[in-house]
Amino acid sequence: MKITFPDGKVIEVQKEKSLYEAFKRNGIFLTASCGGKGTCGKCKVRILEGDVRVDNYGKLTEQERKKGVVLACQSYAEGDISVEIPIESMLTIGDKIAISKTRDLFELLKSYKAGMSPLISRLQLTLPPPTLDDNISDLERLKRALDEKGLNLSFPFDFMKGLADGLRQHGWDVFLCYQKESKEALSVEAPVEKPCYYGLAVDIGTTTVVCYLIDLCDGRVVDVGSTYNSQMRFGDDVITRIVNATEGGELNALRRAVVADINDLVEPMTQTHNIDPEEIESVVISGNTTMVHLFWGLNPAYIREEPYIPTANTFPVWKAKDAGIRIRRDAPVYTVPCVASYVGGDIVSGVIATKMHTKEEIALFMDIGTNGEIVIGNKDWLMTAACSAGPCFEGGGIKNGMRATKGAIEAVKIDRETLEPEIKVIGDAAPIGICGSGMIDAITEMFLAGIIDQRGKFVPEAKTDRIREGEDGLEYVIYSGDGRDIVLTQVDLENIVRAKAAIYAGVSLLLKEVGFPFEMIERVYIAGGFGNYIDVEKAIIMGMLPDIPRERFRFMGNTSVAGAYLCLLSEDMRREAERVASMMTYMELSVKGSYMDEFMSAMFLPHTDMEQFPNVKGMLEENGRI
Repeated sequence: MKITFPDGKVIEVQKEKSLYEAFKRNGIFLTASCGGKGTCGKCKVRILEGDVRVDNYGKLTEQERKKGVVLACQSYAEGDISVEIPIESMLTIGDKIAISKTRDLFELLKSYKAGMSPLISRLQLTLPPPTLDDNISDLERLKRALDEKGLNLSFPFDFMKGLADGLRQHGWDVFLCYQKESKEALSVEAPVEKPCYYGLAVDIGTTTVVCYLIDLCDGRVVDVGSTYNSQMRFGDDVITRIVNATEGGELNALRRAVVADINDLVEPMTQTHNIDPEEIESVVISGNTTMVHLFWGLNPAYIREEPYIPTANTFPVWKAKDAGIRIRRDAPVYTVPCVASYVGGDIVSGVIATKMHTKEEIALFMDIGTNGEIVIGNKDWLMTAACSAGPCFEGGGIKNGMRATKGAIEAVKIDRETLEPEIKVIGDAAPIGICGSGMIDAITEMFLAGIIDQRGKFVPEAKTDRIREGEDGLEYVIYSGDGRDIVLTQVDLENIVRAKAAIYAGVSLLLKEVGFPFEMIERVYIAGGFGNYIDVEKAIIMGMLPDIPRERFRFMGNTSVAGAYLCLLSEDMRREAERVASMMTYMELSVKGSYMDEFMSAMFLPHTDMEQFPNVKGMLEENGRI
């Protein structure tokens, strides 16, 4: 059977394969927060011609159904059909993501007083050529020279295959290339006066993949590439991907997807800078525990099952050929150590990037996103947890929610008199949805304008035509035009309140565990691309961030890739990352009965206990909101 699109493109679909599966097989990826289970309602397509069997219409409105709109994951062709895919349903994989400026990473490395020591070392050796009198084997000759240097190495099969020719081609005057940490010989090479080699610092996020190409000689960032994590076509969150990897048998497909992302980022960078991929000779991977397991193709099944045990938290230094990264085949790949099932190497990277573990002051580190990881501590102790905020700030579970890409509403201001919204859209494009920062703005502005109450419920007395009855109950129209409206529904508001409550409750409980009030937090580090665009004041008013002096907040950008950079360039920093991971005490919030109490208390704007938000309380009283 054939599927035809308005632009004339035609693809094949097998019987009993959903439209979603057919599209995915042909490289057409739809937004599907649920991974194609029919629960998120994001993979909408319109049937123009032909018949389909629809198993479930999900959250589609009656009006949408009359127009021929179906969920691709719940629909099956019963013959040749013609299909239109709305722009908001398309998952744009491969688009470049704007990366915020970070401070000079080399200056950060120098601040640690850490020496430059990449994963690969080189030793210049001049060996005496063999003679009839000195006729020991090539390997014994090499070992003899290494013994004189006090160096004991292992010699893998790939090294041995090239040893004889390598020594003779270079006249017995060679650079021995070896991996210092595993004490493994890699190759013999021609000596060069000023060798120039490169490495990759890679952040594998649940949503994005970021890759820095680094000059290993001087620490210079040569180029930066970024893209969406192609695993998103298997689901937005780590749990959905774990289910797909294990119960769905897609582990290898998930692994290949993210490796392809890395390769697709590296190739144009090498072409732009005229670099031979063979000159890229080391990689550091930083990511959450699930992302690291999926990258290496390790079974992640038990991460989500009590007692929540990963296959590993620390990983051997494997090779690029094992991962499938198209650079030097024997390039070592170091994985920043993880802490627990839901606190990974990206958070360890965040701690070493902020240096919070080196200071006396009590600091709070927050990676605000789907997993909501937090760390509290100082140079003497570190406690960490994951708040499971859910995917709403990335667009999941929100009717018109989307990621922070072109066309997303990123900021909202509501007039207190007219209740009319003023919006700012990423890329100055026509709005097609609302992203996380826009949601925080919108819900806070709606609260301050009297459109919703402290419970996040619509106020019947609010006088505006923008509040209307929709398919999912009351909704507020943020934007109207181009034949479609962008709204926040009552269900959306409840999801946003739950997400912010999860984050705040996690922070509150961690502090209570160590017996510290919020006032003792002297610095708050907010990490992740999402954190770059948060309006701190509004995030405090809604009750997601603590009500402490605003000057204590610091936006750190992508600390995961910063930590990967440090580990790429320095053995000292690799040991530091391992030390930090061992310092961190993980608290599993799901088994803490008191967490639910904290969570329920935070299910208000900003909180049921207004004494925790004294400045917000004063402002709300002054404006007559409480």
